Amino acid sequence: MPSDNENRDRRRQAIMEILQGSIPVASQKEIVELLREKGIEATQSSISRDLQDLGAVRVEGRYEINAWADLEEDELKRVFRFVRRAHAAGTNLLVLSTDSGAAKVVALALQKAQWPEVVGIVAEDATIFIATDDPFDQKLVFLHVKTLLDEGD
Repeated sequence: MPSDNENRDRRRQAIMEILQGSIPVASQKEIVELLREKGIEATQSSISRDLQDLGAVRVEGRYEINAWADLEEDELKRVFRFVRRAHAAGTNLLVLSTDSGAAKVVALALQKAQWPEVVGIVAEDATIFIATDDPFDQKLVFLHVKTLLDEGD
């Protein structure tokens, strides 16, 4: 009989396959049903934990899993398609507005990019706050963000 960890790993692998497939999945209930079709029993609460641990996010009404490790500049440009607006706030803060549900995807990509001027990032549903140490760093990050936005057009 498989251990709890083996069951969890099998379930998470199946979730990744489902979310990376061609059919968009909009709810955890759908995931439970699709897992059941694969012979894997799961509760909504375990699916919720799995999605969080796998880094899945809801974007444009569907769940997505993206591997942001070893982020390349092209991948950062791709995720910036969700950013609608960027503006400087104060002397060391930037605010990005994204499509609904996309802020955490963009913030995760920014964190993985490890821009040295960024000292912190906070993301909500559609808003990202990027903190820098000083106005000079704020301007550098703002220019980089604007470049990424302009290249996405």
